[in-house]
Amino acid sequence: MDVHQLISFDHLHPHDLIFCEQEVIHLNAREEIFCHVCSKSLAGAPFYYCSGDCYFFLHNTCADLPPIIKQPSHRKHTLILHTNSPYGPTGSDCNMCDLQIANFLYHCSDCKFDLDINCAMLARCFIRPQSHKHHFVTWSRSDPFTCDFCGTDSDQYRSASSRKKLQPWICTNCHVVVHNKCISLPFSIQLPQHDHPLIHTYFIPESQSIAALMCRICCQEVKREFGCYSCQYCPCVVHVDCALDNVQQVGQKFWAEEIEAAGDQLVEQEIEHFSHPHHKLFLVKHDNDDHEIETKCDACMRIISFPFYKCLECDFSLHISCSKLPKQINHPLHPQHPLTLVENNEWLTSYCYACHNPFRGFSYRCRACFDIMIDIRCALVNPLEFFHDSHKHPLSVFTQSNSHPQCTCCGKVGKKDGKYMLRCKERCPFALDYGCATLPHIAKYEYDENFLVLSYHGNDDSDGFPYCDICEQYRDPNLWFYGCPNYLECPIYVHPHCAHGDCPYLKQGSSARALDLHERDLFFTLRKEDFLPCHLCGKNDQEISLECCKEDCNFSVHFYCFTWRRVPS
Repeated sequence: MDVHQLISFDHLHPHDLIFCEQEVIHLNAREEIFCHVCSKSLAGAPFYYCSGDCYFFLHNTCADLPPIIKQPSHRKHTLILHTNSPYGPTGSDCNMCDLQIANFLYHCSDCKFDLDINCAMLARCFIRPQSHKHHFVTWSRSDPFTCDFCGTDSDQYRSASSRKKLQPWICTNCHVVVHNKCISLPFSIQLPQHDHPLIHTYFIPESQSIAALMCRICCQEVKREFGCYSCQYCPCVVHVDCALDNVQQVGQKFWAEEIEAAGDQLVEQEIEHFSHPHHKLFLVKHDNDDHEIETKCDACMRIISFPFYKCLECDFSLHISCSKLPKQINHPLHPQHPLTLVENNEWLTSYCYACHNPFRGFSYRCRACFDIMIDIRCALVNPLEFFHDSHKHPLSVFTQSNSHPQCTCCGKVGKKDGKYMLRCKERCPFALDYGCATLPHIAKYEYDENFLVLSYHGNDDSDGFPYCDICEQYRDPNLWFYGCPNYLECPIYVHPHCAHGDCPYLKQGSSARALDLHERDLFFTLRKEDFLPCHLCGKNDQEISLECCKEDCNFSVHFYCFTWRRVPS
């Protein structure tokens, strides 16, 4: 007999045990030895036996029994392993097979529920899910059922395309019924919205304390009695379907690696940039005239700041960070294809897929999908972990949410308005749409010598009559606003959209071409008075227009008419 070191299993036996790999011999050549835990014969199997005088034997597999298990026949509570019946000498009967239990059993003290070891081990996936292999067979019945793995009712989907994926299969070992699509669920996944890996669990007993069984993604209830993904380190639960819709693909490079790697490049004195191939760009470190810069970066369309790159022959400028953007990125808002960096198009004005604002600058575009383009401002927002000054926790984009949270800044609802939301990863009731998340911290107001500062709280001094100083309309004091930093002497309060205007990401003086409307180039113009009538709609009521570059030509078209133009017959 090949004997190994002494091994301790305190929850099974008080003495050390010795492991034996050889086949068991009959004591006195007559008596067969049985396992003290499962009461089955030890013949032909490795086993443990007591190092003392106890007549105690144990299967190798029974030695691995966990002290606490989950079992599908009793989903309310976990079951605790007992070495003897908790009811005393009278013993107990198994609630599954009705046979008397001699020694070891799994017991629920709240419900007086007992299982012998053999019945408890039938559903091994609930004891060792990461190593258990199911044996599924097709269930020929077509009755509606709820999938034990994902908790979704089969009759919620009636389309022919989904019928095969939702076909019922049953495990011959565990007696769980699951969708065809749920047979191969990953045991562990990593979501971009959560810092820890999530583990697939078949149900959550009532004894497992989770304060709020609300899905971290869709904010709907997660049912305890069915499968979900949960965190082993913090109270986070997610529906299976929500988790798989938002799962981060293994090995795929997302935003952080690509953007941060580009930011590590050295700052050169002069560069050649693909968006401005005719001239070199030179680094401008300071302004000799010490006057305020009002030009915009041609990439992100924000006010330029020192140091930056500038063309000495034409009105073209780039932030240093915008000059070093990677040529291609992957993004969770469009995980199907990579996005490629492209310069502005003189033939059209685009709308950002993330914030829905019109823009005339660089963007990341999908070469396969015509309508997928994300402007630079939104692309520079880390979709996996974005920090904003207005909130203490990181934010993350949730791309497949059934709920539509309200933006803390503007009060609008998320996907209802076609906008994606950056939500708090710690489940605070805080969310920002991309347009509000990328608002500049300051704004210029023509009637104030100071810049207006973006304020996040309604602690203004409006004396109970909150209104906007530009549009003179009501202003919700609970939403964000721009105000003068010296508000005691200069109480100015402005809506964010009023502070920046209708099209803040268009550069005045930049050209556009529309040969179906006019033979010469058109230039973006902001008019405060003397509006020219629009060539398309005939009205003269919009400030943002495109006008002909020729001095004696009065051709003008409203920006929005130009964007959605229909050539008159």
